[in-house]
Amino acid sequence: MLRTPQHKGKERETAKKILNRSNVRCTRQRCAVLEILLRSEDHPTAALIHERSGASMSLATVYNCLETLTEAGLLNRTFPDAGPARYCPKLVPHVHFLDETTHRIIDVHLRPGVKPEEVFDLPPGATVRVLDACLRGSLPVGYSEKKES
Repeated sequence: MLRTPQHKGKERETAKKILNRSNVRCTRQRCAVLEILLRSEDHPTAALIHERSGASMSLATVYNCLETLTEAGLLNRTFPDAGPARYCPKLVPHVHFLDETTHRIIDVHLRPGVKPEEVFDLPPGATVRVLDACLRGSLPVGYSEKKES
């Protein structure tokens, strides 16, 4: 699901700010890919991002942009199922929940004040740099995520 068109200008400015702060060159293509991801709530694949770009760039360019943005730490790449990688711009510690019936993916955040190190039985002294996990199961019928402002 995409956010409404009135958010488009906001996501474009946010994408530019993110790229400039990260010292990643702000090309038209990178900005467009990041803008699409910021508008998306469904963890899109490269093919979906390409489709949503209106084919304004090649699929290879989309993949190159995603690789650059992921390597720069601006995106999370996740593999919730046996299909292609999906991308998530949320960098706060969270995991993904895959509804096995609908194949819908939602973000699941840690409870306030809980650190990833406190959730898992890690070896003494281990620290978590990236949390990349996918829970699988079923969402209740009629489940609707609370929208963020």
